[in-house]
Amino acid sequence: MRLTLLALLTALLLNAPAHAQATIADQAQKAFDLFAGGLSQPDYLGGKATNVLFSNVAGKWVSLYGPAPRTGVETYGADTEKFCKGNGVLTLATPDAYTLSVTALPGDVEFKQSYLLVAGSTFAEHTDPLGYFASIGLGPDKVGPQFDQQRILALSQANGVVQIYRPSADILVFHREKAYPSVLARCPNP
Repeated sequence: MRLTLLALLTALLLNAPAHAQATIADQAQKAFDLFAGGLSQPDYLGGKATNVLFSNVAGKWVSLYGPAPRTGVETYGADTEKFCKGNGVLTLATPDAYTLSVTALPGDVEFKQSYLLVAGSTFAEHTDPLGYFASIGLGPDKVGPQFDQQRILALSQANGVVQIYRPSADILVFHREKAYPSVLARCPNP
């Protein structure tokens, strides 16, 4: 009976949630590590987060999409190879230690976006307007106040402050204010 009780208590202790034993300080450090990539606060705020974010990031990536239309089934990553063979491929590069460059060719016109480090995982997003407008059908051939308003709205949504996280070597997450996060996946090598 004592052996059974001891075995039961041991099993309960071994399977107890870790957060029940962790202090608030431990939990806070774990939460900070999630966003800081394991860096100290001074290193994170001092621009060293790009060492983790941009390490081996150059190459072909695609945007992953959430629930499938009509079914609502979560499809993150299920069609990555198919997307990598389509025209939604993004080319990522790091021209310097603080900038991520993204080139897109969604149709006939290429456009570029750059993400310049502000601090930590916060970046200023800049989208090349001429290429972007042409790629979304709002090029200079479209004239009139309605097209001007559409361009203003489109550019306001394509520029701003972005948080970038890298939960794994093959996944990047871009989080914009008031928007669903964009998840990018690295294309497999051909």
